[in-house]
Amino acid sequence: MKRSFAAKLLGIVLAFAVVIVPILGTFGYARETGYEMDCPNIYIHGFMGTDLYVDPENPDLGKVWPPATDDILAAVKAILPDLGKLILTHDWQAFSDAAMPYVYDLMSPAFLNPDATVADNSGPKRKIPPASSINSKSKLDFSYDWRLDPIEVADELNEFIDYVIESSGCDKVTIECHSFGGVIANTYATLYGNEKIKSICYNTTAIYGETYTGELLTGQIRVSTDSLTEYLKMAVDKNEYRELIKGIFDLLDAAGLTDAVVALGNKLIENLAVDASREVLAPMFGGWPSIWAMTEDGDIDAAMDYVFNTVYKDSDVDRSALIAKIEDYNTRIRPYKEQTLRAMNENAGVYVIARYGYSGLFLTPSWTSVTDGVVDTKNSSFGATVAPYGETLSEDYLAKADAKYISPDKTVDASTCLFPDQTWIIRRYPHADNCGSVTEMVFNLLYSEEQATVNTFEAYPQFLYYDLDTDSVCPDTLQDAERFTFTGRLKLIMQDIFKLIKMLFGKIFNR
Repeated sequence: MKRSFAAKLLGIVLAFAVVIVPILGTFGYARETGYEMDCPNIYIHGFMGTDLYVDPENPDLGKVWPPATDDILAAVKAILPDLGKLILTHDWQAFSDAAMPYVYDLMSPAFLNPDATVADNSGPKRKIPPASSINSKSKLDFSYDWRLDPIEVADELNEFIDYVIESSGCDKVTIECHSFGGVIANTYATLYGNEKIKSICYNTTAIYGETYTGELLTGQIRVSTDSLTEYLKMAVDKNEYRELIKGIFDLLDAAGLTDAVVALGNKLIENLAVDASREVLAPMFGGWPSIWAMTEDGDIDAAMDYVFNTVYKDSDVDRSALIAKIEDYNTRIRPYKEQTLRAMNENAGVYVIARYGYSGLFLTPSWTSVTDGVVDTKNSSFGATVAPYGETLSEDYLAKADAKYISPDKTVDASTCLFPDQTWIIRRYPHADNCGSVTEMVFNLLYSEEQATVNTFEAYPQFLYYDLDTDSVCPDTLQDAERFTFTGRLKLIMQDIFKLIKMLFGKIFNR
């Protein structure tokens, strides 16, 4: 039976909840690392990159996002008796009627008004340091409400940059933007130009969108055992016993148990989606302009038609102001992304960092795309050619490609990037992670005396590898190659088993 839109929209929420849940030769390297700041640096965080408070001026009143753990546990406790009844009666509507008020109470504080304005003054705590504390060595965070229209936030960013410049006595700043922060930075540059920016680092940004966002907003939900298994493997990649846990996931898959989990998940979606979408999901995610800004260009028209002309077809709520904000972004910002980036490159130092090694969101058809767990690598790199997840570029393709731009594992070609010699690609580095060696890399690039390239620093060739055990990046020499072979992986699993046994014995004997 064809799944209803409501069921698909519940998939949207699950998706966002889960989300909120790469050898080159040593040719031509110019110098070692070591930077000297000569102007302030501003960091622009990404989507959900800061907590939102009921009243930013009085944080003790609590947060609107994320929901407090105690509140979540209380809601679960309250729903448990009704879950027991569901198991006995299979009355899904009764369970939905009982559970939805608790879900609404948890999520509704983060809703925007129907016109996409802030409700009840909620938002982030503003981090505005006193002018006397700002100088050329300052490292500053730009805090903003990530739910809002990027154009509104760009106006705030312009005011913040002017304040920092005036306070520091410098005439420019450097910027590092992460994830959705790239959308904000690019919107700012489109509206206000780049004259105040000395250099900028686009660190795994969503300027070109995320494939799954458009798929979810057009009702494309497809869950499979393979997609769920790979996503779960990514989720445990930083666990001390990751290889053992991944082996267990494979065993569960082989035994057919993952199929059962997928079936159960679909059952929940099909039976609870109507009420959840109407009461919680649509007013939350559909009402955040930021979500629309992260929809790929090719999907935006279909997504708007699907949501506003199908989902809200019979709604009497006036959403014209929300639609106007989305269309304003689509008209003034969206068509000029590449033009803005190229103009930035002409007048400032530009550096792009992308990450790869993970599959896409398991709820969507694009799960086989290569990502950093959130943003597609082809998008965060501004155009790299990337093989499907689990595959390599074809032999025919590699035969015609420039080898110096091909990743050691032969899955990424950086020559097709917008700025191929200014793009660094890190393998197996999750989207939300931020380690010290990458921070050092970013500042060495931002404060380079001239435009740096992938040949400038010996420590930073184009393709890098994130070492989970040392929490640092290094040139990618496929140092973890053994985990891609059967015997190598078996060895790693056995090592995890012995580690686990040692840990258990230590606890038993208090060692």
